[in-house]
Amino acid sequence: MALLACAAATASSIALAGPQAGLPVEHLEAWLRSIPAWAFVLAFVLLPAFGFPISLFYLTVGAVFPTPALSLAVAWGCMSLNTALAYWVARVLAHPVERLLRRRGYPLPHLPDGAQWRAIVLLRASPLPVLMQSWLLALGGARFLPYMVFGLPVEVLVAAGLVLLGESLFQANLGWVGVGVAVVVLGQMVLVGLRRRLRGDTSVI
Repeated sequence: MALLACAAATASSIALAGPQAGLPVEHLEAWLRSIPAWAFVLAFVLLPAFGFPISLFYLTVGAVFPTPALSLAVAWGCMSLNTALAYWVARVLAHPVERLLRRRGYPLPHLPDGAQWRAIVLLRASPLPVLMQSWLLALGGARFLPYMVFGLPVEVLVAAGLVLLGESLFQANLGWVGVGVAVVVLGQMVLVGLRRRLRGDTSVI
């Protein structure tokens, strides 16, 4: 929430200052728009699977694709491909990683088939970094189809708020600040409620 407040305050100050203020965000926007769209998309798909924060792509996609609907579509498409890539990278490295952890006395828990969807939603709704979530699920034995089907809706909700908040930064538009903040806050409320529901209701398997 503190990060959200800082982002909202920054976006508001930019919107009030106007395009002639010479704020650093204008230089950032110019630099981002100089990047070919295909290169940005390729980086968006590949880099977060190897540890680069995906939230930075959510916040900056609006500079490369300035139409809100397009930036959301690109973000969700890249996020889906990246989520799949992170799964397969983790699966390829599962055996050496598991051997290393076992030697250190940290065996990986295995997700039972009947409870996989619940574990997937709980992890995706958690504040853990996205890459860590993907690795924990893949190394825990989550099957690919449930991993995508139950995990992506949660990621879509998180991404939407950050993308719209990023749009407000680059468009200097207080209206988009309000939309972005509202989506992020609503999304957090939904995720907190979802976590409580799944942790408290043991019959939901």
